[in-house]
Amino acid sequence: MAMSPQPVQPGARPPRPLPPMTTAPRVTSPLARTSATSPAYGAPAPPMAGFAAPPQPMGHPPQSMPPMQQQQHSMPPQPNYGQPMAPQGYPQTPAGLPPKIGSPPPASQPGLGAGAPMPPSSTSSRRRQYPEQINPAAYQAQPLPPQQTTQQPMQQFGHMPSQQLPGGPAAAGQGGGFFVPGAVQAPLPPSASGTPGAMAPPAAAGAAPGYPAPPTAQAPGYPVQQQQQQQQMADVAQQFSGMGLGTNSQEYQVALLGGKPQLTMLDEQPPLIKLPPNATCVPSAFSICPPQHKRSTLNAVPKTEKLLKKTKLPFGLIITPFKTQEPGEDPIPVVSEIVRCRRCRTYINPFVQFVEGGRRWKCNMCGLSNDVPLQFDYDAATQTQKNRWVRPDLNHAVVEFIAPLEYMVRPPMPPVYVFIIDVSYASVQLGAPGVIGQTILSALDRIPNADNRTKVAFIGVDTSLHFFQVRASNPEPQQLVISDLEDVFLPSPTDLLLNLHECREGIEALLSRMEGMFKTNHAVGNALPTAIQAAQKLLGTLGGKIVVLQASLPTIGEGKVEPRAEGKDLGTPRESELLRPQNNWYKTLAADCSRIQIAFDTIFIGQQPMDVATVSCLAHYTGGSVFHYPAFMATRKPEVERFTREFSNHLAAHVGLEAVLRIRASKGLRMNSYYGNFFLRSLDLLALPNVTPNHSYAVDVEIEESITSPLVYFQTALLHTNSSGERRIRVSTLALPTTENIHTVFHHADQVAIASLLSKKAVDRAVEAKLEDARDALQYKTLEIIGAFKTQCTQSSSGATTQLQIPRALQLLPFLTLATLKHTSLRAGNNIPPALRIAAMNLILTLAPEQGVQPYTAARMYSLHDLPEQAGRVDEASGIIQLPPRLGLSADALSPYGVFLLHTGFDSFLWIGREASPALCKSLLDAQDARMIPSGIITFPDLSNGADAPVQGFELNFQVNGILRRLNQLCHNLWSPSMYICKEDGDPMVRMFMAQWLAEDMDTSAPSYQQFLNQLRDKINRGNF
Repeated sequence: MAMSPQPVQPGARPPRPLPPMTTAPRVTSPLARTSATSPAYGAPAPPMAGFAAPPQPMGHPPQSMPPMQQQQHSMPPQPNYGQPMAPQGYPQTPAGLPPKIGSPPPASQPGLGAGAPMPPSSTSSRRRQYPEQINPAAYQAQPLPPQQTTQQPMQQFGHMPSQQLPGGPAAAGQGGGFFVPGAVQAPLPPSASGTPGAMAPPAAAGAAPGYPAPPTAQAPGYPVQQQQQQQQMADVAQQFSGMGLGTNSQEYQVALLGGKPQLTMLDEQPPLIKLPPNATCVPSAFSICPPQHKRSTLNAVPKTEKLLKKTKLPFGLIITPFKTQEPGEDPIPVVSEIVRCRRCRTYINPFVQFVEGGRRWKCNMCGLSNDVPLQFDYDAATQTQKNRWVRPDLNHAVVEFIAPLEYMVRPPMPPVYVFIIDVSYASVQLGAPGVIGQTILSALDRIPNADNRTKVAFIGVDTSLHFFQVRASNPEPQQLVISDLEDVFLPSPTDLLLNLHECREGIEALLSRMEGMFKTNHAVGNALPTAIQAAQKLLGTLGGKIVVLQASLPTIGEGKVEPRAEGKDLGTPRESELLRPQNNWYKTLAADCSRIQIAFDTIFIGQQPMDVATVSCLAHYTGGSVFHYPAFMATRKPEVERFTREFSNHLAAHVGLEAVLRIRASKGLRMNSYYGNFFLRSLDLLALPNVTPNHSYAVDVEIEESITSPLVYFQTALLHTNSSGERRIRVSTLALPTTENIHTVFHHADQVAIASLLSKKAVDRAVEAKLEDARDALQYKTLEIIGAFKTQCTQSSSGATTQLQIPRALQLLPFLTLATLKHTSLRAGNNIPPALRIAAMNLILTLAPEQGVQPYTAARMYSLHDLPEQAGRVDEASGIIQLPPRLGLSADALSPYGVFLLHTGFDSFLWIGREASPALCKSLLDAQDARMIPSGIITFPDLSNGADAPVQGFELNFQVNGILRRLNQLCHNLWSPSMYICKEDGDPMVRMFMAQWLAEDMDTSAPSYQQFLNQLRDKINRGNF
């Protein structure tokens, strides 16, 4: 019988013709087996007047087809859905060729709908073919038309080309018929070559007559060379896994013992997401969600819970729903019309399908067909028809919708800030009130106030409450002191909340006098709980943010706390008690404030006991931030500069107000546990009175029932009010392929996302249970993953081995686990104060993987004495400052004649060898030699005074300043790192502080990297997992 030719992949061997057969030909095309007209809608509809037709690839000859009956009610044509696609994770195979080794036979053809039968087979059973039988049987096929061999498949993001139905402009001109994607088509006429049943040449997915070929732009964040390498590696891994020879592929797995961790992999993109053909309704370079917005621990999802448990891999998402726009990034597209599924409430996205001639769209989450709104193809601004295929919500995985009135409970509120400033004796001794006042004063122009509606208020607290009254007509500030704290009240409810624009002169006068106003204050005590209650009353009808700046322990009011004996419990099992709050007063208050849209930021200054674990609950349950400055003093210039820059940047951030976050997933998946700073209002709704830019949230995903579809979807919707008073919904949609192959699951695991998720879970467990339990659970999970890979995917599935095999995609997981165990948040020992540990834990919970894993857990280290010429300078092609090659985190990389930079995001260390040359010291710090450079904290100088070119003799200083600026940009300028001079023969305390970040070396808290690997290998050989 005649076979329908299929597209030939580039580089494939052309098929040979089949011998003549006497049986009647059978049409194998899924389209030819369907009737030419639909019983419900008749013939396909012509395009609407004024509506553009989908593009036909350039250089593609138009095909003719019989005229089709016109419909009275028509809609515009849709992309070519309903075509057969290759099984998930496997490339399409030309007709007559056997599938690649390891590829399962397709159970049905997706183009015929769910449950559609396959064409009847000519034999009742398959017979095994031996090598001498394979080649003759593999190439017995009829030749394809010449034009089919010239069409190139679309290689972007793992897409493969789909077949396009005939009916281009020529066909429309001949018979008046139009091709409507999604509608049933007539049988195809013979091609010009005379091959019976030959189809039209394949086209890009979503293409149709009358459209220009859509651009195949590169996805942001996925370099072309790396994408091609990952694609080749994935194909090789699948072929070897199908033959049971996965352990022989050096590209698929690596041996860890005896080698150094390849830290450059931390700068690579996550494993490639390979989507099947026709996964999107419009081919777009932006249909894959950027990992900076949302990333999964597994980029190939197991179809069953049994397979997931067999891998021992954690399945979860790391979401950064309110990411800021970086320099050079395109802004997030804004859409004015909201289209949602009427059953599951999913927002329309690039992965929906248009059916019934474009009148309806099929939800990719629940499968329900929804009506396409009348305004979907109409531009209300210009009152003209518009091309739906260029809509941002059909082309971009991340979009922002303008929310209509039904998404508002009340009119958008203005940004409101209430500053509660500790003015007690402990705070005055540090000089905190004056520095805080000057910092806020310098940041007034940076606070978001686009529409002049922003309001501010100031409350000083010691044993009394100090309110400040400013009127627009009288710029002279008035201080109102409340000493009766039993029943708190507002002395002047109308004049305490000040409009930043109208009362600017009085606010500046108040802040400039803050230092002298409390210079002689000797009150010992802190009525913080009462001040918070007063601020809650002040914001009761508006909502807003309360910024708590404290330097002493809250000792007065309902939520007062008692001093704890911290020293004797450090390093013991009782240390975990110091990480939990003393009482639930702050947690209960935070929950009440979350309901009325009030958020908290808590900033702790100095080394006085402040019970950070208790007070920081305010920020933890309202979506706020926690800052800690233990070395702060007004006389320490570097610390003051650091506090000023970080606090100013925080006030200048454009936060989202009155926000809620919801995560939806495909059928069979369920969100389980959440990690981060928020209040969980329901099982899938996170309440965020203020959503802080670049804060991340993690969630565990559970497979409730087996997945039958080739793709699963996750959609995140953040409803918020921006700083300009507009109600917006930021939606991000992530599509992931599914698989039944355990090798594919391991190969597409994202080690950075896994490390981020495990660290967040470990921090949560340390607070809920014990620190030791969190360390053991983190180490045991890594042991389980490596042991499962050895058992399921290697030839030495049982018995002892001398090496430690691991997938290449996970080769840094043991190192990242060890670095997390040595991090301040989980580090063992008796030298970490609870306040410092709590602040580090909060950063682990809120940082995105791009900052939390590196540099905050795995630091970056560079050699400065042999910098490349372009390091620290702006690349003309990309406009980005170039970084030098990074070094391993070991003391072996240091040399006595060199200078090295260690960057942790939060701090920076400049290591200077005892034999560093005088010329090097002169070019770097304008010092005569290494002996003239003091150890300790400094403000790194800019000897070029901000010029675009270095001053002669100070080239190294110019390059290092450029490197530091680039490293701060990678951290979203969240921190202003302190610079520590660490000399080889200098202060031992500074050297010990820096040595804690050299994760490859052994210290008192954990073994070295090689020792840790040996421990893992021995436990796996003994089966202790």
